[in-house]
Amino acid sequence: MCVLCGEMLSVLHWSDAHFKEESSVIVAGENQRERMRLRLKKVAIINDILEFYGLNLKDWQGSKYLLSNKKGGFVIVNDLGDLWIKASELEGFSLDAIDENLLDFLNTKNAS
Repeated sequence: MCVLCGEMLSVLHWSDAHFKEESSVIVAGENQRERMRLRLKKVAIINDILEFYGLNLKDWQGSKYLLSNKKGGFVIVNDLGDLWIKASELEGFSLDAIDENLLDFLNTKNAS
């Protein structure tokens, strides 16, 4: 059980489960290391998108995420399914994943 949040940490969100795994139960050893490598890679990709909104996502103990803004605010994000809702709540307005300005930002960033 997580000491800080009091939750059992035995089940992963589908976005954290490896596509070849039969189960989403956390395991130790090499499978855990690979899961963390993939998780951190996802965080890096997501941060490319969140940069447009002045937000930053960090892994928290391999089970949750911390989402922060430039004003010093932060929220705990349970999983990637929870991310967009929490980002909108943190910023106080609805974030649009297909905003033309966001897409232009990403195209410009990837072109360089």
